[in-house]
Amino acid sequence: MRTNCIFSLLIFFSLAGFASQASAAGGHSSYLALKGGIYSPSATFNLDNVDIETTFAGDTRTGVDGEIAIGRFFLPSLALELGAGYFKGKGSFDAEDETSARRQVDFTVIPVILSAKALIPAGPVAPYGELGLGAYFTEFNVTDNLNTFSGTTTFGLHTGAGMNVGLTQNVFVGVEGRYVWANPSFGEQKIKLNDTEYALNGFTLNGFTTTLAVGFSF
Repeated sequence: MRTNCIFSLLIFFSLAGFASQASAAGGHSSYLALKGGIYSPSATFNLDNVDIETTFAGDTRTGVDGEIAIGRFFLPSLALELGAGYFKGKGSFDAEDETSARRQVDFTVIPVILSAKALIPAGPVAPYGELGLGAYFTEFNVTDNLNTFSGTTTFGLHTGAGMNVGLTQNVFVGVEGRYVWANPSFGEQKIKLNDTEYALNGFTLNGFTTTLAVGFSF
């Protein structure tokens, strides 16, 4: 997981530097945005050999979400944005019998995403819609389990909408809602529950992120 994170950040900052240089050369407006908020999982998962289906968002707390992004306007109403961040979620499911403990599930994700944003400039206010894709690096943990399960690189889609409000010529704030579709694979890794091993099956990262942002144009 740590290697994947470092690799993702290297890609991000390399592309960010390239985008900044290209923007300066072409005279287009660019921006840097810092985002923070919550991640609300909406999908279910189950384990191989036993029918356990639990909606993460239904019985657990939502997790945190953060992102740093750099964008470039190709037109006044069209921008491309590259971002890297972090989000996590929690879930739980009932054990096989009433005497066994309820298990908690924790998963953390490092996303590297590219988004196309279509804006409607209206003075200092700019509502927008977005569509994009990303690479997601996932770790999965279960309470009382000594193993950490690292998923393979997962490619997924997202769509969303938001609004930016200019405070000055170079500073803006915003709010953004996004829905993510991604299905990580954990290969042959097993989870041991009540002395029985199970393979992860059907776990997805599908869910909503809701963030507030502060941005700086340059």
